[in-house]
Amino acid sequence: MSMKTLCIWIIVAGVLGAGVLMIRARQASAMLSGPIITSRTIGFDPSETAGVEVIGDGAHQVLERDPDRPDRWLIRWVESGLDHSWVASPSKARSGLRALATARVMLSEVDLVETTGGEVNIRKHDGDVIRVVFDAGTSGGYQAVRIEERDRDGVASGRWFGRVEASLFETFVGKGMLGWRSDRLFEITNSAVRLVELEAMGASVVLGQTNTGWVIEQPIQIHGQRTTIEDLVKVLLSLESKSFVDDEIDSQTTGIANPIAKVKIATTDQTAVLTIGTRADINGETVYAQVESATGSALITLATDQLSKLTAAVEAYISKTPSPASSGAIASVRINGRDGIERFIASRTMGNWIIDDTQADSINRDAIDRLVGVLARDEALFVRFFDADAVPTAMGYVELLSADGSVLDGFGIALDSTQAGMRVLIFRELGNGQVVLWASDSEAAMATGAWLTAVAGKRVRASE
Repeated sequence: MSMKTLCIWIIVAGVLGAGVLMIRARQASAMLSGPIITSRTIGFDPSETAGVEVIGDGAHQVLERDPDRPDRWLIRWVESGLDHSWVASPSKARSGLRALATARVMLSEVDLVETTGGEVNIRKHDGDVIRVVFDAGTSGGYQAVRIEERDRDGVASGRWFGRVEASLFETFVGKGMLGWRSDRLFEITNSAVRLVELEAMGASVVLGQTNTGWVIEQPIQIHGQRTTIEDLVKVLLSLESKSFVDDEIDSQTTGIANPIAKVKIATTDQTAVLTIGTRADINGETVYAQVESATGSALITLATDQLSKLTAAVEAYISKTPSPASSGAIASVRINGRDGIERFIASRTMGNWIIDDTQADSINRDAIDRLVGVLARDEALFVRFFDADAVPTAMGYVELLSADGSVLDGFGIALDSTQAGMRVLIFRELGNGQVVLWASDSEAAMATGAWLTAVAGKRVRASE
């Protein structure tokens, strides 16, 4: 091999070696710097989010945590110059926040936003804010965005660009968040309800929750039927809107100006009112309704079948048990004749009844126990409420007394004959020209009626 050829080979080998070294150096540098990032998410944790603000096309909506209940979301917006709010559906709020947090942004080195079409501001619990500015136009199913990050003091901490799927813009700016509103009318728990008022068809009733249970406060004052009132509360709290009416409609058209019914529900610290108007469709399957509550107000439509169980008739809520007194609280029973004169008093002692300082015989003992059960434990066949001028003729009167001798309750007792047979009428005069009557045809009630017929007209002798 000549010297010239050897030199050529040496030069070629040097060039090839240098190329290999350069390639390896570039590979090592790439390994150190990591892969080139072409996309990323907006970068926030929904659980650490305090609120989301949407601005676009003249609309301004805010999704924020309820200050009274941080686990609940509220939607606030302005309509016709008035501030509005409503509770957000938990599932819809979570889904929307998750879609925003996980949306992929295809990164760009330059700002592609030419004309602002809307923006979404994400506010974190720590005060940091992420501003997402959308371009007004779309291209290939994508929309340009500009992401601006600021700390709690408003100091810019980041700014980057890219494109996102146009559906993200449509979800937040296009449609807005009003579609996330909860269908529930009342954000109240059953146990928190303390008052219910119903008005319909010229009738009205006020029901109140006390330490001893439900009572009727208006139009009469008497103990209520617990199960019936609790069922009413469940029905009211389960009401859901068929749709929200965001268009401007006057109150004459909706019937809210002259409602067919009105419902008020109150707790110790808030009141909600439902005003029911006229039908909202030609078939009468829905009606307009206005909801006013601590968490917001709205004009909605309601399915009429949801309202079928509502009534303002007071008789529906009067307890079917004549006396609210517990059997254990009744220490004495006084029997008066139809003339109002006392026939005898039986006092409870050591599980027995004492009449004239002597233990009652088994017949009278069982009869008095049965009487107490009919008045303070058993439910009547039905209850009626009417004016005192229609009171039946009593065959006798019964008073239930406490241990200190005070009157717990008092009733007139009468017998009534119908085509179905005899029944006992138990009535209480309310002192305001009104009477509540309970009718019973149970075996215990009929036996009680027969016993009272015998004893109300004469004095009962104690056993020897």
